[in-house]
Amino acid sequence: MGQDQTKQQIEKGLQLYQSNQTEKALHVWMKVLEKSSDLVGRFRVLGCLVTAHSEMGRYKEMLKDYEKALFFPCKAAELVNDYGKGWSLKYRAMSQYHMAVAYRLLGHLGSAMECCEESMKIALQHGDRPLQALCLLCFADIHRSRGDLETAFPRYDSAMSIMTEIGNRLGQVQVLLGVAKCWMARKSLDKALDTIERAQDLAEEVGNKVQQQGRAVTGTGTGLGLVPCLTLLFAWLQLSQLKLHCLSEAICRSKGLQQELRAHVVRFHECVEETELYCGLCGESIGEKNSRLQALPCSHIFHLRCLQNNGTRSCPNCRRSSMKPGFV
Repeated sequence: MGQDQTKQQIEKGLQLYQSNQTEKALHVWMKVLEKSSDLVGRFRVLGCLVTAHSEMGRYKEMLKDYEKALFFPCKAAELVNDYGKGWSLKYRAMSQYHMAVAYRLLGHLGSAMECCEESMKIALQHGDRPLQALCLLCFADIHRSRGDLETAFPRYDSAMSIMTEIGNRLGQVQVLLGVAKCWMARKSLDKALDTIERAQDLAEEVGNKVQQQGRAVTGTGTGLGLVPCLTLLFAWLQLSQLKLHCLSEAICRSKGLQQELRAHVVRFHECVEETELYCGLCGESIGEKNSRLQALPCSHIFHLRCLQNNGTRSCPNCRRSSMKPGFV
């Protein structure tokens, strides 16, 4: 496969990926990686594959299907080892970071630390400030999970400093979430609530900007390739809001603030409805606890156990054929 055909197939994969036909896009890109003789094209398609797997793992992480959240970055790391030896440290670092996050969520803190250290080492070598910030956030989360709050706090401070420097406001929300959990672990509920309020204000500000960009893209018809990115970003923000309302709810319940508690419970359920983050079969909300999920080709998401028990060959929501389930 030569340069021109490689380029055409890469673009075909991007179009499929942007139209939510993920499995078909991955199949096209894998064929390019196996058959192309164009080194530049192979490097580009490897980036597409690693990015797609990382985003799928990130989405599963948000929905708290931690086993699949780990599967996708492991698959990305496997691709890098098989096809990118010698010229793909950037993609190795990315996959190692996402593996670290998934390992931490599964409670495998030693493996999480090893992967994060590997990712941070590469990020420092290449001056990759965004990845350095993410690794510092992951380090902080690992130390918090170990109960070592004294080590976690300065890591969060360092991550926030870089997030602010590079303008990653969504990252700042994630840092504030971690800090709030630290204050809760210390029983400093007033400080935790203050941190959560800062995170909520920032998340709403970013959410409004994302919605404005989305309306501009759909209104003008230009930059439609950004739509999947904006959709994922908005979903991440909504899930961050869910986490913030859950934390606020716990604090208000502990402090006996009944009026504020009711407000957060209402807002939590509003967020669930807005994002349609509930299983269409059992009705339980998705993203509150670790559970195995399955996304159908139509993009509707269900608990895997519910689909298995239901026994239908079509989506329970839209009735479209789902004989060959895929992953979001």
